[in-house]
Amino acid sequence: MNIKELYEKLLQAKRPIDFFGNVSSKNDLHVEFMKYVPMFDPEFAQHEDEYITGQTLSILNKLYELGLDEIKHGIYSKVNPVSFFKSTTPIFEITVNDQLYQFYWCICVGEVAYIFKGASENDVVYLKMAINPDDNDLIDCEYDVLSTLRHQSLPYVEQEIKINDSNSILMREVKGISMPELMKEYQDGVPAEHVMWMLERMFSVVGYLHSNFVVHGNIKPENIIINKANHNVSLLGLSFCIKSANTPDAHYKIVNDFYTAPEVNKTARVLPSSDIYSIGKVAIKLLGGNIETNEIPRSIDSRVEEFIKKMVSINPEDRPNDAWELWTELRKIRTDVFGNQRFKTLN
Repeated sequence: MNIKELYEKLLQAKRPIDFFGNVSSKNDLHVEFMKYVPMFDPEFAQHEDEYITGQTLSILNKLYELGLDEIKHGIYSKVNPVSFFKSTTPIFEITVNDQLYQFYWCICVGEVAYIFKGASENDVVYLKMAINPDDNDLIDCEYDVLSTLRHQSLPYVEQEIKINDSNSILMREVKGISMPELMKEYQDGVPAEHVMWMLERMFSVVGYLHSNFVVHGNIKPENIIINKANHNVSLLGLSFCIKSANTPDAHYKIVNDFYTAPEVNKTARVLPSSDIYSIGKVAIKLLGGNIETNEIPRSIDSRVEEFIKKMVSINPEDRPNDAWELWTELRKIRTDVFGNQRFKTLN
């Protein structure tokens, strides 16, 4: 097994037990974890893709830490929610490649699609279905991007199918809670040190998209899932993303009040800085600030405030355009302000 194969295997693991197996103690888990550590020795990993290697090690460490936590709380081997779903009556079911999928409720009605939650024989699954077949191209776009680009902070799609003329995507569960749900718990704002790790994850996935000439174009709280357990942040809602964003024919598809950069319209040139603007607005919201005026609570360190406010500059020429550079800058600022952090749980 090489690093890329390990990366794909880790992405497919929903819980530590899916990757490390059914171990009974922390010591046994550590033995399984150590089987993979030698793969990251510089002597053996020098010919591997540096970014993929870093991502793989990050996911492996987080899965291991989550496994330790699950063993501590006695839930490592607990049954998944599938048995709960199957105790109720589905609203509809479909069969794809001889696999039965049953869906139990509609959890969201978005701009272009319904999101249904259900289960296959052993897994929790989601179905994203175009509300109107006229928007099938948007579902096609999302599936094309997500089936091509794999990242721990992007949804994992299984396949695209058609239901009653509407294109639909079968996808795996994204663990965590939505940003609006998180904000209900932190009505005065999320502590800044936690906001910084959330931004680090967002810069990572957006930088990955941008390096593949994809601009998300629809970053807003409803499209952000935060996993408190493993410190991951997932970015959803790619139906409006712009593929081949570096070409003259590329154009934006949607405008969201307050979260969309002011220069965005259907004829504007597509730029990575528009996603940066949206992330800046999200950060202000997370901190308990005012997204209309860009005011940030006075309790926030001035270095953090300055870093975030430059992302929401009205003039795109004055706004950062490189998510990777922001990722590096953020890590330095976080260390300067909050010290060398270890994994710190968001309660």
